[in-house]
Amino acid sequence: MKTSIWLASSALCLVMAAPAMAQQTAPAPETVDEVVVTAERFGSGLARATFTIGAEDIQERPLGAEITQALVKVPGVQVSTGDSRGGSFSFEIYMRGLSDEQVGLTLDGIPTGDSRFNGGSPPQRFIESSNIGRITVSQSAGDIGAPSRFALGGFIDFVTDAPRKDFGATVEAGLGSFDFRRIYARIDSGEIAPGLSGYFTYSHQENDVWAGRASRGSERDHYELKVVKDFDNGSFVKARVSYNDQTDNDFNIVTKGEFDTAPRSDRALDAVTGIPAKDIDFGGALGGWRKDWLAYANSHVVLSDAISLDVNPYYQNLKGESFRYQDRQRVLTGGDPRAVTSYNANGGAVRPTLTTIRNSNVVGGPADMRVTPRDRDRYGVTGELKARFGAHALRFGGWWEGGDSTEKRNFYPILNSAQSIAYDRGKLNYVEYERSASVETTMLYAQDELRAFDDRLKVDLGVTWYNVKYDAKSPLEYKANVKFSQHSDLNPKLGATYKVADAWELFGGYAKNFAGIPEDAFLGSTAVINPKDLTPVSTENVDLGLRYVKPNMAFSIQAYDVALKNNVGIVPRDPTATLDPQEVVRGNVATKAVNIAGIKTKGVELTGYYDFGVVDLYGSYSRQDAKHDNPAVGSAARAALAAVAVIGGAGVRDIPKDSVYGQVGWKPLAGLKIDANVRYVGKRVGGHIVAPTTFQELGVEMLDAYTLVGLTATYDLKRAGVPDLRFQFNVDNLFDKEYIGAVSGSTATQPEFGYTAATPNNRTLDRYFVGAPRTYTFSVKARF
Repeated sequence: MKTSIWLASSALCLVMAAPAMAQQTAPAPETVDEVVVTAERFGSGLARATFTIGAEDIQERPLGAEITQALVKVPGVQVSTGDSRGGSFSFEIYMRGLSDEQVGLTLDGIPTGDSRFNGGSPPQRFIESSNIGRITVSQSAGDIGAPSRFALGGFIDFVTDAPRKDFGATVEAGLGSFDFRRIYARIDSGEIAPGLSGYFTYSHQENDVWAGRASRGSERDHYELKVVKDFDNGSFVKARVSYNDQTDNDFNIVTKGEFDTAPRSDRALDAVTGIPAKDIDFGGALGGWRKDWLAYANSHVVLSDAISLDVNPYYQNLKGESFRYQDRQRVLTGGDPRAVTSYNANGGAVRPTLTTIRNSNVVGGPADMRVTPRDRDRYGVTGELKARFGAHALRFGGWWEGGDSTEKRNFYPILNSAQSIAYDRGKLNYVEYERSASVETTMLYAQDELRAFDDRLKVDLGVTWYNVKYDAKSPLEYKANVKFSQHSDLNPKLGATYKVADAWELFGGYAKNFAGIPEDAFLGSTAVINPKDLTPVSTENVDLGLRYVKPNMAFSIQAYDVALKNNVGIVPRDPTATLDPQEVVRGNVATKAVNIAGIKTKGVELTGYYDFGVVDLYGSYSRQDAKHDNPAVGSAARAALAAVAVIGGAGVRDIPKDSVYGQVGWKPLAGLKIDANVRYVGKRVGGHIVAPTTFQELGVEMLDAYTLVGLTATYDLKRAGVPDLRFQFNVDNLFDKEYIGAVSGSTATQPEFGYTAATPNNRTLDRYFVGAPRTYTFSVKARF
């Protein structure tokens, strides 16, 4: 901590002293900030619902805040993190009623994989927000060629900015609430040879977790290198490498009753009590570490005036562990923690007796630390050939990806539970599972873009095809090596836009999408998945809209309808067995993957913008109606839904009917801008209340609406011959509103264990992340 404070203080001093150190004759550096004009921001000319966020929007957030937080401006998109600047376990994102595992995410067109917290790849692992030039959000799934099996309801592409043409450096430093400290440095090479330039960046940031400052914190080191070679004929090669090293304790989850009683507490303890039954909620044992690499290249070759070829190879690697305190010790008889004595007639593993030692209500009682290592490699390539002939623009492309993931669950004894959570890495008592999964994806697509009526009409006619191969095994749980493949039909992707009059444009699209089986179905299930067990997840999407775009003003309205089919959930393998609720919540029971019907979501989105010069206004509104399928009462399909705590016909968790974002910008003086924003999230379903064992449908738990207000003030100091300076001050949750920020996906499929016939209103299942309190951040940026 002392080192980081020194670094942050030194960086602040360096930034403040920059004008004095600069030579008066130094040339003004060329800015590389991405300027997004109004037409691009509102998707003008595109045959689908699209919104683009520029660098100026991204930089309104505190420097160093997670990049996904800039997405709250976009109608139909929800982002929540436990801290105002970010979060790992507490990160949740939705688009048009679909969750993070149903939204495609790419970085410079490279797929980042799924964004689930337990082994997934949230985009912020590969991104420094200060290096992003723009974010393109396609709420529609009609865009062809998006390299993702998760783009069932749209996709988001984060685009890194270009190197500067002149040699220079950028330094940023920040301080804020909850001991937030950040430093960032960037070196741009300038054009060191014709068309060749690049940059290297490093950042370090850390903060206390506001709900448990004595025991929890987050620390991150992030590196990026980007090199670009531009050729005279318009061809280019762009290569980029990122490395992220992050350790954090994140937020605990609570019941609605616990929130009502203590809305600023996530119930995690800030100190060890020595009593295992209490220390299962010690905040210092909630969290983990991860190291993420991503390397890729974007190459564009101009073959002629009408033909070009793009090829984009990539490689990603992650290694990490998550931790969870256990109020008992497990020891596998015989001394070999991985022992399997045989397999039964059904292929299930027969293992030595597992002894569980528990005396959790006494000081110094037996306890374990459960450690879950996760490793993952993804590698692949995308490619596309483009050709234009007269009124036709043709695209032929493909995407291939291979990937290998492993997940283990190890139990180590706590050395002295009366004093600390320290455990003995050299004494592995029990390995519950060692799962591995390989997924190979092939996608092919073709599209013809037609133009007519003096280019007023543009029609996109496209088709995609997927083939997905699975290879999974878990020798400590079952004998089989599961191998099979699934492929899609030829899925249409159609879109059109028509310029009705000057600045007015109609647009719409229709698409079918295919996702196959999520990787988490293999890594999160203790049971064999056979080829006929699960039907691939798919969606059908329709959207229609109208835009009005002028240089200083814009308006859009769009309606959509999405039908998701064959959703997949993880359920206890024997739901009628008597289960320990805490063991279910912690993921220590046998499970299997099942199809759980689907979701239908429809809605309307409005967006408006007006720039008066000194004052600018922006607003968005979303009306969403997202509901689960409603199988007949007593049917097998309805029972399958109830087994994953979903009530047929009820609203989808965490999706508000109404949400609003509004912002006013004011420039009272040269270089000074003040932005005030307000975000309203309406009432939404928090939990589907289902009884344990019987899965009787008891009803839904609703969450109250909330409104958050934020302020951003920036002052740019630009003088000839000295570095550019920016001073920035952010306040999130200005009025310190108490609210539930998000519904956790980690317990969403569990029944309400607090329910009994004698206590029908008792609620004990933790479901919710508490919203962040008022948070201040001060940042300074200098460009040399």
